[in-house]
Amino acid sequence: MDVPVSDQDMIGILLAVGADRSITVADLDSTFEQLELDSLARAEFAAKLKERTGVDAEEQTTADATPNAVRLTAGGDTSVTTGR
Repeated sequence: MDVPVSDQDMIGILLAVGADRSITVADLDSTFEQLELDSLARAEFAAKLKERTGVDAEEQTTADATPNAVRLTAGGDTSVTTGR
């Protein structure tokens, strides 16, 4: 199931798993490590993304991955979902 995941959806998921409240769209290209999200937060992120898209991206949700890279794994096209 390829459900588009918007920037705001991604930010909402990141906030739900403990990202800093000041997160912006630009931060979607920062690594999970740079966002200071530990392995538990990354697992929660992957679970919430799976709920939204039906795609299991837990293996791709590593410390050095970015939310945008994981979104692409889940079938989200950032050029479409961000309006760029």
